[in-house]
Amino acid sequence: MPSSFFDVVAAEFYAYTRFYKNNRAMMIAAFIWPYLMVLILLGLGYLFGSLSQYAVRMGVRNPVFFIVSASTVAMSSTFIVDEVANYTLYNRWNGTLSYILLTPMRLPKQLLAASIPSTLISPAISVTSALPVALYFEGLRGAAIIAALYAVIVLGMIPLAGLSVLIAGLVLTVREETNIANSITPFLLLVSGVFYPVAILPKALQLIAIAVPVKYVVDIARAIASTGTFSHEVFLAIYALTFMAFTYNALVAPLLGAIEEKVKRYAPF
Repeated sequence: MPSSFFDVVAAEFYAYTRFYKNNRAMMIAAFIWPYLMVLILLGLGYLFGSLSQYAVRMGVRNPVFFIVSASTVAMSSTFIVDEVANYTLYNRWNGTLSYILLTPMRLPKQLLAASIPSTLISPAISVTSALPVALYFEGLRGAAIIAALYAVIVLGMIPLAGLSVLIAGLVLTVREETNIANSITPFLLLVSGVFYPVAILPKALQLIAIAVPVKYVVDIARAIASTGTFSHEVFLAIYALTFMAFTYNALVAPLLGAIEEKVKRYAPF
């Protein structure tokens, strides 16, 4: 009996949790990554400016809390791109990708199933690492903000899932051993506004940022971390992410079909 989509998702969840269980250093790195970003930015702030000026320019009330929150958002939102692209490379290097292509389930569904665990588990690890700072600066209000950030990150993952699957297909089409996502992820961070305002970027990059889901996730994180409420800016960003979720995944579907046919034509790898 062929496995259903949910069977594949369950198997990917099991593999994902076993990976972290057997690679505890990776989990520790995921917990401390936002704090490393805080140390770097605080150090640069004290050397070249002031934290109060940074808070004014970014439009935040507590710069330390925002940096931790923004780092959490950035890490989770971009990790899914690396995760799905690495999934295809990992299976190609192991010689198992040809067997995956021979299964009844279409390749896009396979890649989508591979993205779901990282969509849910990676943000959970990231926001948990930010919880101590939230409780220290904001008390119980901080815990509510962290819970809201998790929901926002998951919402932002939906349009990124389609983008990630498309990148994974391009990795197979190009047939190179380098990970294309390694070049895309830094660019996503550049136009996201996670560490500096998008308004200071060149006009061309500002236009590109409008189409990048990570930017809206960061905008929501900034607004929630500053006011603790769902302002008009938050709802506009949520509407944008919802529109992208439907539009991006609808546009990606026919492209993935063509990529899958090309990949099968040139298998084995």
